[in-house]
Amino acid sequence: MEGKITFFFITLPAETTNTMKNLRLCTLLSIMLLPLLSYAEDYPVAFDRDADRTRTDRILYGIVLNGNIFSVNAPTKMYHDLTGETFCAHAGDLVSPSLTFTGRWMNSYIYIDKDNNGAFDVEKPGAQGALSQDNELVSFSGLSLPDGAYNSYGEQTNLSWVQPPSFVLPADMAPGLYMMRLKIDWDDTDPAGRMDEGNSIIKNGGAVLDIRLRILSDEEFPEGCYAMVFNDEFDGEDGSQPDASKWRRSNRYGSTWNRYISNSEDVAFLQDGHLVCRAIPNPDQESDPVPMLTGSVETRGNFSFTYGWVEARLKTLPHIGSFPAFWMMPQPPTDGWPKGGEIDIFEAIDAQNTAFHTLHSHWITTLGNKNNPKSSFSEGVTQGDWHVFAANWTEDFITFYVDGNPVGTYAKSLNEADLEQSQWPFCHDFYLILNQSVGDGSWAKAADTAFTYETQFDWVRVFQKDAATGLKGLEDANGLKDLNLAWHTLDGRRLQDKPTRPGIYIYGNRKYIIR
Repeated sequence: MEGKITFFFITLPAETTNTMKNLRLCTLLSIMLLPLLSYAEDYPVAFDRDADRTRTDRILYGIVLNGNIFSVNAPTKMYHDLTGETFCAHAGDLVSPSLTFTGRWMNSYIYIDKDNNGAFDVEKPGAQGALSQDNELVSFSGLSLPDGAYNSYGEQTNLSWVQPPSFVLPADMAPGLYMMRLKIDWDDTDPAGRMDEGNSIIKNGGAVLDIRLRILSDEEFPEGCYAMVFNDEFDGEDGSQPDASKWRRSNRYGSTWNRYISNSEDVAFLQDGHLVCRAIPNPDQESDPVPMLTGSVETRGNFSFTYGWVEARLKTLPHIGSFPAFWMMPQPPTDGWPKGGEIDIFEAIDAQNTAFHTLHSHWITTLGNKNNPKSSFSEGVTQGDWHVFAANWTEDFITFYVDGNPVGTYAKSLNEADLEQSQWPFCHDFYLILNQSVGDGSWAKAADTAFTYETQFDWVRVFQKDAATGLKGLEDANGLKDLNLAWHTLDGRRLQDKPTRPGIYIYGNRKYIIR
């Protein structure tokens, strides 16, 4: 990164410039102003860029942006120069970041030099962490403010959370390259790093990572990168039902998870920008003779996909008998369970502060090859807190993530005999399921039929690589008539009218190209 030379000029009155007195004055002023002849560094940091981190319990390994994984080269360092790599997005896009980071009790801050002036211009956030459009601080996980400690979601925090909230790129950003910075620090917005004696970024084991952001034109798509193909932020009116163009209620059958499923609006609804799924005592067992009613929604028939990064932010209320899940099943028509496969991105049971991540198939479940290779993983979490659970699903492996950190990978076998026994059925479309169920004593304990169970889903997002070239059902839309349906961009933004710019759009649950 280049520096700047700053010069200072002083003009003296013409009638005095030839006198010895003013010659001495000029000499004196030159000596006084010499320290102001400065080398001002673009995007400075408050420490030596070659400095080693000072702690072994707080380590940054990388950042994930909309499913695109950027890894640091030297985790032992405090500063990470990733400016040779580029994160691509469109103006107005939603950005979903997560850190591959060990340790807690730190905060994260993300900056974008929106005006490309060589500095991150930061304003103090407003009440409840509100950020203005011009602020080049775009996301933070915790900050002390006059009205309390908040993150940029507007949620109160005890400053123990390092994962950064999502943010939206300004819609008026011009196509081009910008500098983007991630800082891990303690309760401070200075992009260079906090340097007071008691809580310096060095002492606390923080880190700074710089990367390039490329804003694409409307006609461009991020070749070789992941782009959003599905999302729901659950921002509807309180008490309303989830978007019917994306979700349907799951059906009641005889399995543990679906034996009490109900269409009641009391067990699945929107509240405070979240999808709330509940399991409640059944108030009318005469007309429906089951002890509880449970909520479950799925995208079956509305949205399914093959390969990609899929994630959800959620929290659940731990209690004996609880059995919530965020998972995927094969889109029909497909082989029956378990031959068609099952991908459990998140499950929890009872009051355990553990998240489970499991795969099922004929090879794993029927033939008993649960450890050939390992197909189930777990991670300690605090269930009452928000967490981001994700899966990176490719042609050759599925890796599960908790708050940006990988917790386990299942790989496709290289042995043809294994594949013939359905070792890898994960090669066709799957759909999403979000639900709050209750146990029957087989894994999760039997339900407390007097208790109301609850899981809240803040958002769900799916990203796919080269989405513009790998779309299913792609059709030419030039002759498409208005069917009173809504047009959406690939990242889920609703449009008022049919788009006129060339590109790929969603219309009536199908994807179309505008030429």
